Amino acid sequence: MCPGKNILDMSGGDDAQSSSSHTIWDPAGMFNLSLPPVFQTVLVVNLRKEEFMKSPIPSLKCAGGNAFVTLGTLFGLTIGGGAAVHNAAGQSPVTNGMWNTLSYTMPINPIHCSVMHTGKVLVVAGSENDPDEKEYRAAVWDPGTGTIVVQDLLWDVFCNGMAALPDGRWVIVGGNEQYDPFHGEPRATVFDPATEKFNEVESMAHGRWYATVTELSDGSLMAFSGLTETGEFNKSVEIYALATGWSAEYVAPWTSPLYPRLHLLPDGNVFYAAEGTSSNLFNPTTKSWTMNVAHTVYNKNRTYGSTVLLPLRPETGYIPKVLSMGGDDPATATAEIIDLSASTPTWRSTAPMSLPRIQMNAVILPTGKVLALGGSAINEDPNTASLAADLFDPVGETWAPAGVGEYPRLYHSVALLLPDATVWVAGSNPVRGSYEEHMEIYSPAYLFTVDGSAKVIPAPRPTITSAPTEVGYGAKFNIRTPNSTDVSSVVFVKPGSSTHSFDMEQRLVSLAFQPGATGTLKASAPPNGSMAPPGYYMLFLINQAGVPSTAKFVHLTSVPKDRPPEGEITSPAQDLTIGVGQSVDFAGRAKDRDGVVTGYSWIFPSGTPSKSSVRSPGLVRFKELGTYVVSMTAFDDAGANDPSPPTRTIVVEP
Repeated sequence: MCPGKNILDMSGGDDAQSSSSHTIWDPAGMFNLSLPPVFQTVLVVNLRKEEFMKSPIPSLKCAGGNAFVTLGTLFGLTIGGGAAVHNAAGQSPVTNGMWNTLSYTMPINPIHCSVMHTGKVLVVAGSENDPDEKEYRAAVWDPGTGTIVVQDLLWDVFCNGMAALPDGRWVIVGGNEQYDPFHGEPRATVFDPATEKFNEVESMAHGRWYATVTELSDGSLMAFSGLTETGEFNKSVEIYALATGWSAEYVAPWTSPLYPRLHLLPDGNVFYAAEGTSSNLFNPTTKSWTMNVAHTVYNKNRTYGSTVLLPLRPETGYIPKVLSMGGDDPATATAEIIDLSASTPTWRSTAPMSLPRIQMNAVILPTGKVLALGGSAINEDPNTASLAADLFDPVGETWAPAGVGEYPRLYHSVALLLPDATVWVAGSNPVRGSYEEHMEIYSPAYLFTVDGSAKVIPAPRPTITSAPTEVGYGAKFNIRTPNSTDVSSVVFVKPGSSTHSFDMEQRLVSLAFQPGATGTLKASAPPNGSMAPPGYYMLFLINQAGVPSTAKFVHLTSVPKDRPPEGEITSPAQDLTIGVGQSVDFAGRAKDRDGVVTGYSWIFPSGTPSKSSVRSPGLVRFKELGTYVVSMTAFDDAGANDPSPPTRTIVVEP
């Protein structure tokens, strides 16, 4: 295998059948590598469905070796045909990791993105920061195949909040009702990874543009901040639960910055870490705030800086610490940490990053280290872009170089940890009407080592042969791995949700474990939902050399033995087109294989009535033109819900 090689040109231009060699760049001069003559990356575009595919997967052959390997394998990735096209000279993969640019581009502005439990990435763009754009879009990217499928949305979700429900679906909160001045959208929608479709749910009391959504201990979602439908700051907290919809508004005694940096703590409270200089706590039980629990060392707002809840580990008593870094304009490189377990929590300075960063991103890796990347010294100025990345070690509180990216990553850039333990980096939109289409993959240094001849080779990785798809809190479960004697840690990492220099979802919880029978480990799930909110997690094994496995997705739930109900809409039997003012007769049913169906939740967007809790609601009238997706969610006696509720699309015409 030949890691470290970078293909400068895999496109082949118009000469798709050419037998000429492709260009190979070997900055270190360490490799003797040749390409088979015809390995082509072909982009197929269906303009109507906007479905982007590449095929076949290109391969390389090492001189003197027999094995052909895909580029994904070559660079420790699982991105299939995503050919690397360049990497900054002088970087050593073993110490700095490797940056590679995919050979295909992102067809929409990736403003808010999340990793789903299918392994795919949801991209939510809306109007894409273009006031003249009247088509609103989202996409699903499959890192395994390179396919990007774009779909239209019914309203503008530009600059939304987004977090996952316990069942793995994603709730997209608010968005944009108008530009300049911006007004917030009160509607919310749910994306189902199983069907890859959206359906509207209950609207909030008021609009939210630039809102943060945080999952709470019980799996409900807390929405806070944003601009309302009149352009005012939304000071209220609203909490969304599947069975009941949105709660009443709980008005805060303060005005939060937009996109506040919020973190759920192990005691169940929510910590406001930035961008302001005063830190506050929200108690979801009492719905009250404790103000000014701490004040930052940095005496100005860390505008478009980032914060990360550092790893929660049982061996340290799950002590919650938050790292805050960067931000401000001109930007700062400073960083600080707060220990929320202290009787009087206090922010204190820690070592600074190598570069100042505003509009940065920060990603927690399976090892617990934090990758800080992107941004610039001057806001939205690519000439001052911070291309070099840093890696923070929370144990020693030190920073190390993490290579150099190729493209400035400024406003509307995103970064996410993928299941293969690499980091996907995309977007940058400092000027309206254009965005950075190139996507990069950062392969951390843990994916590389050297052989006896000092040549760079892929680091041996532990593998997970099998693991349960679902576990309960505090449960002990078996992980089968041929590397059981070499595993140093087992971790759950919550899939991320990245936008505007902040990840609303990422979280790492270390699991206690011990060797079991030969080839097995016995691990203990997190003790409760405050430590790890219910939902899907990426399970990683890390070996003694600090190399992570590829992840397996595990569903963490309070009802692990319950089989959720399955609903069916029986009337209408299919999607319908009706006239304005006409009614549709709705009926449904559900089955539960190990219990009893106890409730239903129907949502009728723009219908009268707008919702119902009975199995067969009967006639619902639609008085406004438009397209509406009706959904029915069933619940059982254990409190579980149908994870992929049935829907009907109702088109209302004149």
